[in-house]
Amino acid sequence: MMTIKTDLAVAYSSATAVTLVTLLATSLIFLPTNSSAQSGFPETQLAIIDSANPVVIDGNINDVIWQTAPIISNFHQIRPTDKGNPSQRTEVQLARDSQYIYVAFKAFDTNVSTLSAKGLIQGQNYFSDDRFAVYIDTFNDRRNSYFLQTNANGIRRDALFGNDYFIEDWSTVWHVETKVHDWGWSGEMAIPIRSISFDPNAKQWGINFGRVYPRNGEEMAWSSSNRSNKPAVSGYLNGVEGFSQGIGLELSPSIALIAEDDSKGQRSENIEPSLTGFYNITPFLTAGLTFNTDFSATDVDDVQVNLNRFSLFFPEKREFFLRDASIFEFGNIDQNGRPFFSRKIGLSGDGRPLEIDVGARLSGRAGDWNIGALAIKQEAGITGGDEDLLVARASRNVFEESDFGFIATKGDPNSDLDNSLMGVDYNYRTTRFKGDKRLNANAWYQESNTQGVNVGQTAYGFGISYPNDKWDGYMDYRRIEDNFNPALGFVNRRGVELVDSQMRYRHRLDNGFWQWLGGRAQYFRADTINGSIQSQSAFIHPLEGQSKRNDFFTFFVGQTKEGVIETFQLPNDIQITPGLYTSDRYGVYVETGFQRPLRMELEIADGDFFGGTRLEIRPEIEWRPNKHWLASVSMSQNHIELPQGEFTSRVFSAKLNYAFSSRWALLSLVQADNGSNTVSINSRLRYQPRADREYLLVFNQSRDRITDETLDTSIVFKAQWNFRF
Repeated sequence: MMTIKTDLAVAYSSATAVTLVTLLATSLIFLPTNSSAQSGFPETQLAIIDSANPVVIDGNINDVIWQTAPIISNFHQIRPTDKGNPSQRTEVQLARDSQYIYVAFKAFDTNVSTLSAKGLIQGQNYFSDDRFAVYIDTFNDRRNSYFLQTNANGIRRDALFGNDYFIEDWSTVWHVETKVHDWGWSGEMAIPIRSISFDPNAKQWGINFGRVYPRNGEEMAWSSSNRSNKPAVSGYLNGVEGFSQGIGLELSPSIALIAEDDSKGQRSENIEPSLTGFYNITPFLTAGLTFNTDFSATDVDDVQVNLNRFSLFFPEKREFFLRDASIFEFGNIDQNGRPFFSRKIGLSGDGRPLEIDVGARLSGRAGDWNIGALAIKQEAGITGGDEDLLVARASRNVFEESDFGFIATKGDPNSDLDNSLMGVDYNYRTTRFKGDKRLNANAWYQESNTQGVNVGQTAYGFGISYPNDKWDGYMDYRRIEDNFNPALGFVNRRGVELVDSQMRYRHRLDNGFWQWLGGRAQYFRADTINGSIQSQSAFIHPLEGQSKRNDFFTFFVGQTKEGVIETFQLPNDIQITPGLYTSDRYGVYVETGFQRPLRMELEIADGDFFGGTRLEIRPEIEWRPNKHWLASVSMSQNHIELPQGEFTSRVFSAKLNYAFSSRWALLSLVQADNGSNTVSINSRLRYQPRADREYLLVFNQSRDRITDETLDTSIVFKAQWNFRF
């Protein structure tokens, strides 16, 4: 069990330089041998399709090639039993022609009447469903792969998958059809070679397959290690020579028709054409240009209520910035201290969309280097700021799974002051620690340069994680100086030293009701650089567990401390004055499995809060009676009583989705909160006749919750296409 020292200034004053050296030495000590020679991971072969007998993608697996292509059937459990025998048989076959890789699979099911196939909306999660996935590592670097998944309704879900990241909002063009039989279900995938990047000189790719059988919480894989099917433990695919990406040109035009009524009753109508293009300079390196990029049809953010003095983090949802997003990841930093956060681009400080006049990007590989560069020219925000923004990122692969790199940014979209940033990082990863365990470590350093500021502009940190099944833990340290300003990044605490840590234990049970039972301990502390406490929390989850039906529970107890230096304001004009506030808190969280038609979540937490009390209740109910309907209602309520007064903060959300078919869907979301006293409505009619075509009709409206007055309304029709040459 790791021990965390609370005297951060003493413990970590010169730690970063030492840590960088230590990590390099550790990397050499644990440097694995060549995995392709000694790993023992399985191999398979692509079958060659006769041009006279092409594959028809219909899910039936009755084409000529499938009569002779090798059958892969040696799957095993990775959950609930590691390397256990699967309860159901799975067969996979692979083939190719000059333009496609084809994947055919049969998912046998001894009780097909209970098959779960409720997802019917393209691109959305369907955690409750039976599903099959293929992972393709086209560079065979055992670091990254494409993730392509489907359910029995033939719904596509794709992502970029790495050893330490999963970017599910990324998408590409591919095709799939499925069929349900009395013995199970089957499917055929066609993956266009032009939809993925690859090494044309490679003789081998990495590949893996996964299947989820949710009725008993079972996951299966073809190749794995320590309950993991990440790229580092993939098998090998032979017969990939001779593929061509054509001329390597991709064009994505779109047009949006926008009608808006603002709060002053003024109407505007606009036609917004947009064009994004990508060109493969080499098979490894892609250049892109975008003109008049429009985000009017992007998914809306979830409403959050801020009950502390630190700004909130909202995830990126715009497709343009999600492409190759993994290249820009730095130092394994999740939120505070990120040197680049793409939501700083194309959005004003108050969240208003800004037009991107033109954007250029370069991403891909050059030898062992991963390269990403982004140049944006956007309209000026209300507060002024740079209209020209630059980001450059490069990292070099070292050893088998590790890398080191640098990042640079220039420009501040919310200030007229010149701003730039430089940073370096090192990330050590191995899936061979003590044979088959995972171990990660990282260290990073950043320095910003803001016009008129001469001192206190650095930030650095390091961390280590042990993300394994039985024992799972991490420790992260960061020091962020007072004037550190990543103008194109994200920081919500400055002038602090931070320690964040967790240790978790899970005991697997092979029989009975439970998948596992265990416990968890968490510790977080933020001290100001002069040594005073800013925040501290210590929580214990003495018992938590997950059933074989994926039901989960945990209860927790702990203590927080908040050192308030400057007065800040809560709702209802309540002032929190400087001082040290100690709070004892306890609570419980439960959720039922996603495969249940009626799924519920509930968190209740109670305890002290800035000299008073805070009762937090977060219920959610989701009803999915069949593949067409999904309805959910959720609420987050905080009732706070303080000597200065009391108030209740409440956020309400209701979702209603109806899928007419796998091509047509109506998606509606209503959100309301009593802080802004607004009700927002977002409704989207989506038609996707094929993977490279999409048509959207979007209705947005916000209303005053008390007066029912309409504040603003917009209607957007957007059509977008994708062409590859």
